Amino acid sequence: MKASQQARLKLRCPISLGREPRISIPEGWFELVYELCAQIEDVAQQVNKKPRQRMFLPRVAVIEVNHGRLHCEVINRNKDIAHIVRKAQFRSVQRCMFCGEHGHQFRHSGGLVSCCARHRSEHCL
Repeated sequence: MKASQQARLKLRCPISLGREPRISIPEGWFELVYELCAQIEDVAQQVNKKPRQRMFLPRVAVIEVNHGRLHCEVINRNKDIAHIVRKAQFRSVQRCMFCGEHGHQFRHSGGLVSCCARHRSEHCL
């Protein structure tokens, strides 16, 4: 991920990304991850408004690729965040990890990758 993309994420999500999570994603999924983090941040902002709940703020720990789809670990997650993460995982299978366009999962070197037809011919065959 580019430094400018990291800065954009940190600026939008100061609570949920406050503890320097490990984020290692392909360039094509940046907008998907940005949307995921923004939605988690919105939940964190709501929790932060409740005085007694501040110690339970959701924090992103890891965002990475696992078996051709997005994997996200969140500390202090609730049902809303679990739903947001599942939705992002589902969408990651349908997007190319190289360019972000519509794609599918394909087998490659004993694993799975999500990519469009163009990147499948370049990277996966």
